Amino acid sequence: MPTHLPFKPGDFKMSLDLDRIDEEDWLETDPSSDTKHQLQEKAKLFAERRSEVFQSMEEANHASSEIFDCVVRYLLSYAPDLYTRGIASGLIPPAGVENWQDYVNLGGEGHPLEVASRLVTEDLLLMFPGDQSSSTYEEFAWRLKAGSLAFPAGWSLIEMIKRGTIGIHKRVPGYDTSLGDQVDRLFYSLKPERLVSRLNWSLTRYPDLFRLHGKFEQDKSPEITASNVGSKIWLRVERQTFRKLPSSGAVVFGIRTHMHTLEDVITESDVAEDLSGALKALPEDLLRYKSMQVFVDPCLEWLSAV
Repeated sequence: MPTHLPFKPGDFKMSLDLDRIDEEDWLETDPSSDTKHQLQEKAKLFAERRSEVFQSMEEANHASSEIFDCVVRYLLSYAPDLYTRGIASGLIPPAGVENWQDYVNLGGEGHPLEVASRLVTEDLLLMFPGDQSSSTYEEFAWRLKAGSLAFPAGWSLIEMIKRGTIGIHKRVPGYDTSLGDQVDRLFYSLKPERLVSRLNWSLTRYPDLFRLHGKFEQDKSPEITASNVGSKIWLRVERQTFRKLPSSGAVVFGIRTHMHTLEDVITESDVAEDLSGALKALPEDLLRYKSMQVFVDPCLEWLSAV
């Protein structure tokens, strides 16, 4: 399993910081215990809390079948073990399929976006364009119209469905002034052959992959000290990918979540210094938004000793 350490020292600047990626790097499909664990967690969440992890509007149906085809083709080309696992777990009919029409013809049941997302560790969200020529953001904005979100980091799919990108990020301090409609403009500019990715990180005291809440917490954590912060605080990294579907024109927003305790990944002094510098540079309002101010002091003390 890859370990992403995206934090950087120096002055903080909110930016998209995108990287161009090849088709083969779209999804992370390593055969690790973490991959197995996340797929099992998805199955459990869909069985017990489906309405919280899956939402879809009717106009997203075509794009949903298109993303199913995209994921299946990807697994057949780059991750046949996951494709085989999909058959073994009953997500893909025993005869095998190459597209959604095959799936339907063989009597497969379920929503194409749900099945596609449960085949891989990534959560998959579908964004749809507004009117690119409009001068008003409400008409210009790309909107979330379908999503399979098993591992939210403090937000609710039920609350965010139908919202535009700025509305989805309304609680993020500085988002509207620093990024504004940059994400919408990115989505309009994407071509199906141009895939991009970015990394987003935070620290949390919660090891849960599925986390609806946890923003703007104020109570200090007396149980977290400089002596135990390495085992009690988790580095949560989202590898986010964006690709445009050629037929529907929807953009697929993929999120692969990685969780590590600090002591598992911060093992060298230069990495500790980078994280310490990044924490010190974060604006106070972002620390509060991410609920990191409740343990940042013992965290900095621990990092100084690595």
